[in-house]
Amino acid sequence: MIIRQPPMLTNKNAILKYVEVDLWSWLKQLTIGLLKINFKENFQSFIVQNVSIPAGQEIAIANQFRRAYPGLIPTMRLIVRQQGDANIIDGTTGWTESQLYLFNPSANDVTITVIFLI
Repeated sequence: MIIRQPPMLTNKNAILKYVEVDLWSWLKQLTIGLLKINFKENFQSFIVQNVSIPAGQEIAIANQFRRAYPGLIPTMRLIVRQQGDANIIDGTTGWTESQLYLFNPSANDVTITVIFLI
């Protein structure tokens, strides 16, 4: 790799060439590759779409990490789409290896799309 094994640089011009040409082109290629990664590819996550939560109710959602990562319980969630005026919180029931719980304490029904993350 270009950073782990830099060439022996003996003068200022060689250092400038190394930084401006070699490192800059390597950094550009790295940046282009990283920008192609979407949100889902960048995190261990799963998405659940169109989950309806009635007003004042707690619902259970299957933990999809159970198959790929046995024993793993998500630590975060991100609501990426919501239809309805409500505030969604974690359920009063604790998250387990098999089920995740969300609660709608609001007076309105809601439909959400949520991403669970490690």
